[in-house]
Amino acid sequence: MTGFAVSSSERYAGAVVIEVAVAAGPEGAIELVQRRIGAFLDAVGAGFFFPCRRREASRVEVRADTASVHARLDVEDLPVTALAVLGGMLADCRHHEVSFRSAHALLGRREHDLLAEGGVRPAAAAQPPFAVELPPDLAGNSALLVEIEFAQPVPPDVGAGLLETLALWDALTLAYPSDPDEPVEVSGAQALFNDPRTIHYQEWIWDNAELEAWDLVVNLCCAWHATLPIARLHFE
Repeated sequence: MTGFAVSSSERYAGAVVIEVAVAAGPEGAIELVQRRIGAFLDAVGAGFFFPCRRREASRVEVRADTASVHARLDVEDLPVTALAVLGGMLADCRHHEVSFRSAHALLGRREHDLLAEGGVRPAAAAQPPFAVELPPDLAGNSALLVEIEFAQPVPPDVGAGLLETLALWDALTLAYPSDPDEPVEVSGAQALFNDPRTIHYQEWIWDNAELEAWDLVVNLCCAWHATLPIARLHFE
């Protein structure tokens, strides 16, 4: 995996305040930005940035007006590089003719420019408690299959929630372009349980995306493993 450097060494605990001002865009631009921010906040709570978690009893706040979106959440162990994922998701909005006046995240008194690309993304957990199977070569492939095998059968109602959470990954992948001048193409996902123990997640189109995006799925599985032990995570 060579497209982005990865690091989760610097972590933060406390309030995160996100302030994004839109300069110009077509009808629906604010709603698009709000959806991107909302997906990121959901991903923080879901475990994509493991071991980060939202603080118990804290509320996630998101509000928008005609030209800006504001959000706040309280976290523990957030890798600061997770903000680069949000920044990349916002940067992708230019492919929808949306431009920004400013986009910042406040970590206490420290301000991060979300539109300043540093080329670093969060790392995967160093020692996942399950097997991670990676393909030796993906040359020429423009599709992707992810399989997550649990140690025990997953109840159907629980499984439906897991599939809904995993679907957030499509939006996060937008922050991992191979060519930043071209949009990431991720679509046609088929998500289901092949059997009571195995998630089958097939992306029919997975193009112009760097493989470091896979680290987020590794982290998500680490978060799930605490309550639903996982035996194997497979990419091809």
